[in-house]
Amino acid sequence: MSDKCFITGADHNFQDMVIWWAKNIRKYDKETDIVVCDFGMSKEWLERIGKSGLVNKIARFPQPATKRPCSWFLKPTAMMKAPYEYKCWIDVDCEVLGNLTEIFDYVDGTNMALTDDPCRRREPGDPNTKWFATGVNVVKGIPKVLKIWERWCRPEQNGIKTHVGRGDQEILHKLLTTGTLKESIVEMPMDYQWLRIQLARGEDNPNKKIIHWTGPAGKAHIRNNLMYK
Repeated sequence: MSDKCFITGADHNFQDMVIWWAKNIRKYDKETDIVVCDFGMSKEWLERIGKSGLVNKIARFPQPATKRPCSWFLKPTAMMKAPYEYKCWIDVDCEVLGNLTEIFDYVDGTNMALTDDPCRRREPGDPNTKWFATGVNVVKGIPKVLKIWERWCRPEQNGIKTHVGRGDQEILHKLLTTGTLKESIVEMPMDYQWLRIQLARGEDNPNKKIIHWTGPAGKAHIRNNLMYK
């Protein structure tokens, strides 16, 4: 068994993208394990993914019994539970364009590696406040920052709502700007997560290894232009 994995998760809304996502990784890397987390996929799609020959493990993560959709809040939990020393989460709407093995060199067991999100509006009165994009993130083991992020992302604890943001990225941002964990983050080059909005603005990067096709427009682009190439 490999000590490294690429991991993603999907519910029924994005289950059709999983095989496309995994195929792109396998074009450039035949060795690193691929883990897919079932956040509420259909039985049919779970069988199709299993039979694809692309995935080493499918891990089930039942949705918590809350009215609020919360698949994205399960990301840090999935990373903590994955039985690998090195784990690289890549959102299922990310297009891998090259070999990513060097991405694991950014972590040492005490930190988490992410890229900047230059498209995010900075905090009022503090234009230098940095946002990190959680669509691609890397850890070794279970560092402290991942443990706390996971706890903050739980929808409820002892019957009390604990979400402090609309998504996992907003929760991590709040954690990093209100606590002492900012130095636990290693910033990776944007090569590892070029954003759809950057491309829409005419900003490109010839060295990009991942494009994150964010938002409804990005999902439509994947389904209409990329999945059946």
